[in-house]
Amino acid sequence: MKVLLVNAPSPDEFIYIRDTNRSGRRSVERTIWPQTSLAMIAGVLDECEVKIIDCIAEGLSYKTLYERMKEFAPAWVITNPISSIFVHDLIVCHYAKSLNAKTIIISPHAKALKEEVYAEFPSVDHIVSPVRGGPEIEYVVRELITNRSGEGTSFADMPPARQDLLPTERYSLPFIGKEFTFVVVARGCPYKCIFCRQGVMYEGEVRYRSVDSVIREIRDHRLRNIALHADTATLNKEWMYEFCKKLPKGVRWICNSRVDTVDKELLHHMKDAGCWMICYGIESGDDEVLAKNKKGATCAQARQAVRWTKEAGIKVWGYFMLGLFGDSYESMERTINFACDLRPDIANFAVSAPYPGTEWGSIATAMDRDLSKHGEFDQNFSAIVNQPDCPASLVRQMQRKAYQKFYLSVRGLMMFLKNPEFFAHALADHIRSIFN
Repeated sequence: MKVLLVNAPSPDEFIYIRDTNRSGRRSVERTIWPQTSLAMIAGVLDECEVKIIDCIAEGLSYKTLYERMKEFAPAWVITNPISSIFVHDLIVCHYAKSLNAKTIIISPHAKALKEEVYAEFPSVDHIVSPVRGGPEIEYVVRELITNRSGEGTSFADMPPARQDLLPTERYSLPFIGKEFTFVVVARGCPYKCIFCRQGVMYEGEVRYRSVDSVIREIRDHRLRNIALHADTATLNKEWMYEFCKKLPKGVRWICNSRVDTVDKELLHHMKDAGCWMICYGIESGDDEVLAKNKKGATCAQARQAVRWTKEAGIKVWGYFMLGLFGDSYESMERTINFACDLRPDIANFAVSAPYPGTEWGSIATAMDRDLSKHGEFDQNFSAIVNQPDCPASLVRQMQRKAYQKFYLSVRGLMMFLKNPEFFAHALADHIRSIFN
């Protein structure tokens, strides 16, 4: 049985981030996103002949993709469409059906709008998504394809990802450099942020792979430059301490975290084990806005976490959002100033996108009934919500102001000198986006 997993091409000149658990976005920071989530699916299909085509990493066009699909002649095609270009991404399914293959799509967008997707896109045979308390998507896919069930259904039982099927040499991220990959270690988040698609996909259920399974994947594939793929890698501190203890020397790694889930002792252990950067979802510099969006953390906690992280010798990547529920010119100005005052090593200023299935999506739809189901949901480039004190045009204006203030400074110029290729491409992307 031949199974093909596809990360679809870009429909334009931009780089897109896709994953089975993300609503996706255009990458302002030029990230070539490792398709480890597809490799996790491949890991359970040991009875099949499996191939991964990562069109973003390889720079493939739709024409070339079709030629490769035709040559491989798969019986099944699996892909991960994202909200921002959902209709374009389903071209993969149209191609598959023309080759008499069955199709599976995995994405929070499709999970939230399952009935509409089935009705509007007949090339989609199956939408696979996790159900709280049920088997992981990998096992659901395996049962669909092989009729094999009952052999391991939990995330803790998950075998290592097929890293050997990925074009790891093509993946890149600012600072972390090229030839890196993700290692999926955890899924789910217990927090209730109204803008986050994780509550849609994983319904708040948190689970971890065993540390030994993760270490085996790192050792077997000789991984040395990795990012831990988890919504909040530091949520389970016991897991993190065990991981730090067992991780082989010489592995360089980063992870995502929340500012209220770290402490000094943990950060120093992480640093000693090879962690050199932590990405924090700080979101806003206004406590009232954070509360309205159910972030569950405060500006004071963000300031403390960033200080502790820097003291431990770990770099900080700060994620901020503009146009959050309840935002205004004044609150967004506070967010920009807060980001500059915190002085993270790198900052991303996203637009708060009302992704389908999220609480923010419901609130935004109540404000504007014309929001499209499969429209321009892109947290980097598409401000589409008009709030009473925060019109979409103001959000984009403040986003440009944020990048200018943060990067057109001594700190920004130093970053440019360290990463000239990244910043040149990112600047070009922003200029193109303004005129699109």
